[in-house]
Amino acid sequence: MLVTFKPLRQQYYNNIFQKAAHNLHKDTADAISAYVNKGMYVLDFGCGEGAFSSRLKDMNLKVDSCDIDTDQFKATVDNLIKLDLNRDNIADNFDKKYDMVIGMEIIEHLENPRKYIRDIKKLVKPEGTIVITTPNITSFESRLRFFMRGNFVSFEEKSLAFGHITPLSPFQLETIFKECNLKVLKRTYGGTLPVFDFSFPGFFTRFRMARNFILPLFRPFMSGITKGRSVIYVLKSQ
Repeated sequence: MLVTFKPLRQQYYNNIFQKAAHNLHKDTADAISAYVNKGMYVLDFGCGEGAFSSRLKDMNLKVDSCDIDTDQFKATVDNLIKLDLNRDNIADNFDKKYDMVIGMEIIEHLENPRKYIRDIKKLVKPEGTIVITTPNITSFESRLRFFMRGNFVSFEEKSLAFGHITPLSPFQLETIFKECNLKVLKRTYGGTLPVFDFSFPGFFTRFRMARNFILPLFRPFMSGITKGRSVIYVLKSQ
């Protein structure tokens, strides 16, 4: 989407609210489609209300889901596990390993991102696949926000209400993946981020004016992952 004049609508999948950026669930499903096969056993490692778990079931996969708040869960899966992902010895709560483990928009909520990746690796089969997404703090909009306000998009004071406490750049993520001996199979982006956004009532703020009339001139010269609300990684356990 190049231009938007209206706020993007909240999205649901099978009547379950998607707690993520607009179109991120769809973009992530598209990103992993080449790596899934019918009947694979997948763990949705931090599932929220279960919108993505439900999507995985519709992809003909076996699905276990876990979250600290299982009362909010609305999908139908093979197993639902109540679990605080900050606790120690996460793997002790599982009696199997999975073909794929998915951590969608979870790592930014946790105190120790390295521990989270190590926990995932313990739960995936040898040569299994890991999928990680997190807010893209290197997007062109986030870079402007940091330049003007000193904070990244999705990691401001108001973001604390959503539990966003750990911003991670692609460089930081890939350093962790390397430390954990994970091979990057795919690096892409997801979540709708219009180049021109005229949907906010405070359109004439300095930030909005710079975002829509100055930043697009510099965007072609930026390197890294500048598009998308989130970064998406597909990884191979080695």
